Amino acid sequence: MNRAQGPILRIAGILAVVTAAGGCPTEKPPAPKACCEQPKIPAGVTPFVVVADDTEGPSDGEKVKMDVGLSRPAKRDEIYPVLQTLYVHAMKRRVFEPLQFTARLYTTESAARTGGDQGLVGRIVRDQADLAPRCENKIPYDFAEQVAQAFAGLSGRAQEEDEKDTCHIGEKKKVARVDDTFTHRASYKLDAARKSVELTYPYLEMGKDEYAKDLKFNSAMREWIDTATTFFRKVDGLAELTFIGLSGDRPVVKITTTRKEFDGAVGNLQETIASHANVTFASLGMHTKDDKGASREQDAFQKKTYKDALALLPRNQVSVSTKLK
Repeated sequence: MNRAQGPILRIAGILAVVTAAGGCPTEKPPAPKACCEQPKIPAGVTPFVVVADDTEGPSDGEKVKMDVGLSRPAKRDEIYPVLQTLYVHAMKRRVFEPLQFTARLYTTESAARTGGDQGLVGRIVRDQADLAPRCENKIPYDFAEQVAQAFAGLSGRAQEEDEKDTCHIGEKKKVARVDDTFTHRASYKLDAARKSVELTYPYLEMGKDEYAKDLKFNSAMREWIDTATTFFRKVDGLAELTFIGLSGDRPVVKITTTRKEFDGAVGNLQETIASHANVTFASLGMHTKDDKGASREQDAFQKKTYKDALALLPRNQVSVSTKLK
């Protein structure tokens, strides 16, 4: 070994020692443990993760605050079971129920860890003075859900929100209806891509599963405008509605209305007719008209108002049987 090689070998030896002492570890460090006790999630409930679970106060007077993130996207009605699960978990995990409980639900685990209002989709709160929890659901119904709700309302099957049960804990009872077993029933088809709905409506005798024997023009138009008004006012984003009225299993009315046309030409029909009816029948109280005269005038006004409105729509969007008088 010459003189030049000596220092080189000594440096190499030092580097080997340093590398052996401070080299990269061969095993990964263990993943951080979850910060919180995770509730057992019942079957059918959207998965979620509790990322914050803060408890203050004595065991018989705890105040609990949770931040929770969903593990997948959820629709509006799927939020309530998650909030209910969190509530049951918080109430049952100790000997004493918390004196106060709040849980905030976010779209994702990441959003829950960030906190604040960004990504907040739901909240459940129970204060000391509350007999039951109170819930807030920030997820809107999607297009298909809004259409289904509008249709349910049209057929008298809509389930109204219970202000005393905002967490949907109580089971809603289904009320039997006369038309549940009818063979002739309204139906609809939706095109989510076009934001359009086609609704088929049978004109039936009141309370009977049979077509109306003497269907009048005004009656047929009333069902059309009631339907159009319900759908355009309750379904955000509805671009077009086609109403098909049946008599004897045959279409006698087919009217297509766009959102723009409803807002401009026919959206105020109900109010216009109702206002005229108030004036007409007020004259009965003043004895300026008899019942028959007032009824004839109202029928004539309705017919003219409906026809004037239909004339504002494109001809290829309106088909009304000439048999309707």
